[in-house]
Amino acid sequence: LADGIVLAPRAPALAMRELARLPQPFTVSQARQALGTSRRVAVPLLELLDGRGWTRRLDAGRREVAR
Repeated sequence: LADGIVLAPRAPALAMRELARLPQPFTVSQARQALGTSRRVAVPLLELLDGRGWTRRLDAGRREVAR
């Protein structure tokens, strides 16, 4: 994902399962807590999910699961 950040192949799908359970839209902080990770990992992961069209960035602070 980014310098020194490596994920297991199933990690994006597993992350989506958790993100779908959050109240929509959600913040990076809420995603980080739900995923049990740091902001350093959560932000690149969310950017990957945005790029795949699985999540959508609404503004600087909020995202939602693309349904």
